[in-house]
Amino acid sequence: MNRFVAIDIGQLRIGMYVHLETGWLRHPFPVSSFKIVNDEQLQTLRTLKLKAVQVDLSRSDLEAAAAPPAEDPQPAPAPPENDAHAWRNSILGVQSRFLGAVSVFDDVQALLPVNPEKARTTTDMLVAQQVVKLAQARDLSLHLLADTGGATFGVHGVNVSVLSLLLGKTLGLCDDVLKDLGTAALLHDIGKPGLEISASANALNQGTGRTPLRETVYARHVGESVALALSMGYPPSVTTAIAQHHEWADGSGFPLGLLAEDMDIAGQILALVNNFERLCNLPLQGNEMTPHEAMAALYGQYRQRYAPDVLKAFVQTLGVYPPGSLVELSDGRMGVVVSVNTSQSLKPKVLTYDMQAPQKLRFVDLLEYVGLGIRRGLTRNQLSRNALEALQPQRRLCYFFDSSAAPAAEKDLA
Repeated sequence: MNRFVAIDIGQLRIGMYVHLETGWLRHPFPVSSFKIVNDEQLQTLRTLKLKAVQVDLSRSDLEAAAAPPAEDPQPAPAPPENDAHAWRNSILGVQSRFLGAVSVFDDVQALLPVNPEKARTTTDMLVAQQVVKLAQARDLSLHLLADTGGATFGVHGVNVSVLSLLLGKTLGLCDDVLKDLGTAALLHDIGKPGLEISASANALNQGTGRTPLRETVYARHVGESVALALSMGYPPSVTTAIAQHHEWADGSGFPLGLLAEDMDIAGQILALVNNFERLCNLPLQGNEMTPHEAMAALYGQYRQRYAPDVLKAFVQTLGVYPPGSLVELSDGRMGVVVSVNTSQSLKPKVLTYDMQAPQKLRFVDLLEYVGLGIRRGLTRNQLSRNALEALQPQRRLCYFFDSSAAPAAEKDLA
């Protein structure tokens, strides 16, 4: 029996093991080969512009795949259009908590030179609050937020801490380990101000052919950050992760050139998340990537830098289209992903733009629509200037999470 057969997209069934012969950027799944296990995957496959899909019969559940095809479900009726204030207010609440966390970080920076003990107490309270929320929440959503202050140490620290905690939860880390991880992520760059390194400086724009990165003044911030964390009384479980936030699994990082087996799990998480956040928020506007492009880069040119299980868990957590990704829906609409439920990452919430009504944006929860999904990711160059300004008026991406459900599936935003 032939191992692979081409199956019409409309004949795919739960139980079939499919292989997508298309680029990773052209579909929303973490991998290109997998078994269809639920209706959500099935409906997402049907939104792709594919006539047929290769099915591996030897790895398919043939009994389930051979079951009589069910009638294609009818598209769910659009939910009634509700007032947008509930959604706006829910995001404003998350935005307020994000800005509050950044403000606490600024307080820690101010306290550190004069009262490191109080700086630690303030840090511990902030991180503990977030870990408690992670432990209590059944469903977590990561939201894209507007940046109102530009590149600061606080914005970067909170972004990295939030993403690291979510990844740590996916990997099954216990609360005590999550607290240490969140602390290290929040404080990993606290040594930069003392060296007069700007908040926008990062490992992607430092070093030259004559001066290797690990020999620059920039590289010294790792040791300075560790020293400051020690002055706050933090144990090795925190300081080691800070020391490793620029180490990479293939030994090409700094300051020690460690390999994956030499790194703690917290260090591996922090190194990956720090690089992702920087790719999305490069200081020179126009060079930064969308989160979808950044995720593809982690799987492509940077893949050797990360432990495979950590990288896989990161995609499982944020999806292939993390918040901030520019996308085209299967009905042709363009939009930006604004929220991802970490347990349903294939069906994010999207803010859409219609050229026929450019002043009216619509908020669409893809979980509420059968047959509607993301067709592909877009680069900024693929959107008109008007569309880009409407969907992403601020170029810097900020993230925060909560456990609240969206108030409605589709809404008009005037």
